[in-house]
Amino acid sequence: MLKIILFSLLLYTGLLGEEHTILLENENSFFFYKDKDEYKGLYPKIFKDINKDKKMNLKLKELDTNLILDMEKGKDSLIMDLVENEERRQKYYFIPTFFYLKANIYFLNSEYIDITNFYKKRVGIIKGSYLDQEFLDRYDFLNLEIVDIKTREKGVEMLKNKEIDGFVADNQYGFKDNIKKIELNRIPIMVTTLAVPKTEKKLYKELKKYFDGISPEALKNMISSSRREFYRDRFKDKYIGLKGKTVEVVFPSEKSNYPLYYMENGIEKGLAVEYLNDVENILDIQIRKIFYSKERGWQSGDIAIASIPESDLKESGNYTNPYYTLIPVIFNRKEDGFINNLAEARTKRFAVVENSYYISYLKKFIKSENFVYVKDIDEAIEKVRNKEVDYGICDHKILSNKLYNSGYDSEIKIAGIPDKKYDVSMVVKGNQSELSEALKDISVSFLNENMSKNMYLEKNSYQTDKSKKMLIFSAGLLLLSLILLYKGRKNLLEKKKYEDLMLSLVSALEAVNQFNDLETGNHIKRLNRYSELLAVKLGCNKKFYEEIGKVASLHDVGKIGIDRSILKKPGKLTDEEFEVIKTHPEIGYEIIKKSGVSVMAENIARYHHEKWNGTGYPYGLKGGDIPLEARIVTIVDMYDALRQKRVYKEGFTHERAIEIIKSESGKSFDPDIVKVFLENEFKFERLFNSDV
Repeated sequence: MLKIILFSLLLYTGLLGEEHTILLENENSFFFYKDKDEYKGLYPKIFKDINKDKKMNLKLKELDTNLILDMEKGKDSLIMDLVENEERRQKYYFIPTFFYLKANIYFLNSEYIDITNFYKKRVGIIKGSYLDQEFLDRYDFLNLEIVDIKTREKGVEMLKNKEIDGFVADNQYGFKDNIKKIELNRIPIMVTTLAVPKTEKKLYKELKKYFDGISPEALKNMISSSRREFYRDRFKDKYIGLKGKTVEVVFPSEKSNYPLYYMENGIEKGLAVEYLNDVENILDIQIRKIFYSKERGWQSGDIAIASIPESDLKESGNYTNPYYTLIPVIFNRKEDGFINNLAEARTKRFAVVENSYYISYLKKFIKSENFVYVKDIDEAIEKVRNKEVDYGICDHKILSNKLYNSGYDSEIKIAGIPDKKYDVSMVVKGNQSELSEALKDISVSFLNENMSKNMYLEKNSYQTDKSKKMLIFSAGLLLLSLILLYKGRKNLLEKKKYEDLMLSLVSALEAVNQFNDLETGNHIKRLNRYSELLAVKLGCNKKFYEEIGKVASLHDVGKIGIDRSILKKPGKLTDEEFEVIKTHPEIGYEIIKKSGVSVMAENIARYHHEKWNGTGYPYGLKGGDIPLEARIVTIVDMYDALRQKRVYKEGFTHERAIEIIKSESGKSFDPDIVKVFLENEFKFERLFNSDV
């Protein structure tokens, strides 16, 4: 035992004092920049904290992007924000850090609505970047004229000068200018990483432990302090005219608009509050809050905290970079049905919050006389509960928070998800060019939607009243027992609320999935029953088989991101079309991850096309590296797909389907799971023949 302890100490102390170089690209942002001879920003703060916490000696070195490939072949240096690929995995361990990288095409033409508008257009890209070849390979059907833009800033300049029609970049940084974008869903979402040479396994383990363990609050504080320091260094006297000025900011009268603005234990919280605290510190101004009312509308102050380009402020305000995306959902009573699209509900009554963003969108489908206007979302929920209206509409996070805290999650569910999103910005009103320019500059750094580590939405937050909160300090075993009993009951209730919310969300996603392909309706319902049965027969624990019986049906939800012309094609797919199909597991994973269903659901969506022998997609996982839940769903999905009649094929008999599954044992499927499946094959046949 003593030898093991001494060996472990030697392994750890081997890292102490040993110098390691970390290469970082200086993009002159709050992540990393140089002020005189000092490195500053978020990354230097993080590595300083690691040096202190882990007693390491990590040294930072500035890196030119043109040298990355050379450095990869040379010294064993660590590289920050190196994009992971198959070739690099041979040399490096990759530690996920903090940000999602989503590829977008940015443009100014308001008439463009989807990627096909760029057919044979001039599109800019930074040659040599990780997006360069990815974009060309996945969007070659557009027959584009490709232009090297060198930098993102140069791309914006060329757009304004009409030298290009759009340019491709990821979303790690925002833009000072208001630029439209379309997500390039065929390009997989990446996560920023720290690349550690495989010769440094001990170092890799210690650094991974740090990045996995950093708390959202600690990260939030480091980002805020880095942002403040960066802009103070950058601005110096640039906005001196604003110093000491009092700026009026219009807030919503309702103080429970989670996560934008809400109260918790009497303290103001939310994305807008965090945003303005930093702005106040950077510009040395005084923020004075005023609250929206009929007498004092959104036009009454200097800044409105939340607006969208479609609002009535579009003619009189200057918009910052978006800092939140509203995703509306339709909700109704739990006993009522689901809707696949708004056209189905054109004769139904809708509770609509006055002056809400959704009104113009709803009017495309719903007659105005069917609108019942309400003052806030609480009133909308009440009207739905009391059957005064059929549906309400609200941002999904705000709704989930309201239902969680009101206890109405047992009565209300998500009934559908419209194909619409709203980017929320702050807007500076009137002729205040200096304030507008300052906020546009700072807003580039507010990247809440890009965070892979959840800083703001880690827990469901709710409004509490300190006057109602009981703080009991008293001696006595009886009172202590009562408190423990109360806490136990509360935890059970909160767990029940979470489970009910998860089921509502699963049902909504199932409805969306069925709308995408109506023929698969019974298929996805049977899949839950198949998966639960097989998990039981495999001896999985109750929690596992109950959960897989609820979420297996979400395996193909990513297909809502695939062109319908490809999904519905009756003949054989081309190689290019099959590559598009192969993106649906990652799309499904992102949808489910953002929805917050469960890790099991994420794994099923992401890995259900992996094969036991490693020849599957999207990652080529092999054997036991594939999560068990995905291995289960892969087999039952294949069985039902073989049996089912489709427009382009007849269904196979049970016997023929069993022969095919046997032949794929040890190839596509886990042989142990196949064995159990075959032992119970007639149970699966009965499920297929039963009414779902």
